[in-house]
Amino acid sequence: MKTKKWIAYTIYGILITVAFLYLRFPSDSAGRYIRSIVQGSNPNIVLSFDSVRPCFPPGIRLNSLSVSFKSKPGSTIKADVAKVRPALTSLLSGKLLLLLYADAYEGSMRADINFANRFSTKGPVRIKTEFNDINLGKCSCIKMAAGRQVDGRLSGYLSYNGKWDGVINSRGNAKLALLDGNIQLLGDIFGLKELDFDKIEVDMTLKNRALKITKFDITGKQLSGSFTGNIFLDRDIMQSRLAIKGDIEIPALDRKVSTTLKGTVSKPIPGFM
Repeated sequence: MKTKKWIAYTIYGILITVAFLYLRFPSDSAGRYIRSIVQGSNPNIVLSFDSVRPCFPPGIRLNSLSVSFKSKPGSTIKADVAKVRPALTSLLSGKLLLLLYADAYEGSMRADINFANRFSTKGPVRIKTEFNDINLGKCSCIKMAAGRQVDGRLSGYLSYNGKWDGVINSRGNAKLALLDGNIQLLGDIFGLKELDFDKIEVDMTLKNRALKITKFDITGKQLSGSFTGNIFLDRDIMQSRLAIKGDIEIPALDRKVSTTLKGTVSKPIPGFM
């Protein structure tokens, strides 16, 4: 009977302690600390959020999170809710691995952020990210990066191994699917000013300052096609050079066309054979 009482008192004490920590959690101090860590890792990033609270499993919850970039005004990533917590098994072995879960753009994402330096957010980092049903049309950074409006629901995964500020010299790969979308075209192609599609599937690898596209398949009523090639990266992503080729089928014209895409990301130059 005494043992049961001690167990009950222990559980009660833990619950009271947790409740006290939650109610007395220093939100302002924690917020300043989080911003300082992010700023120290990458001074180009501006982090803001409405509030920060503890959550379970042990971690923090950020409400109305916004990530913007000083070098690209207007390019912002937002999340309604983001939860971040350390992987306890990694901490016990002297490593820092952060687990991120977020509800964003009507979908969700998960990321494992593994820092190479023990208990430090500086230096090389390995990131694995999964997306599920993200509404790209509401993401301003996608429009900024692509230089045009892109709509659709994005799912897939992405991995990255490198430094926060050295993307083009890093390594990574991605497998993505974009469903029921639309892409604004910067020029008139076969009489089209925008392209509606049912599905786009992309497999690509980042290595040696180049983004190698091993698969880019698009299906839709306006056209279908398959492409492969490379994007040779520049520090200004919009000036990265294109070397892509493939075949497209246009039902309205009842023809199949071989095509190339050269120029830069900001000014692609299509060619047809």
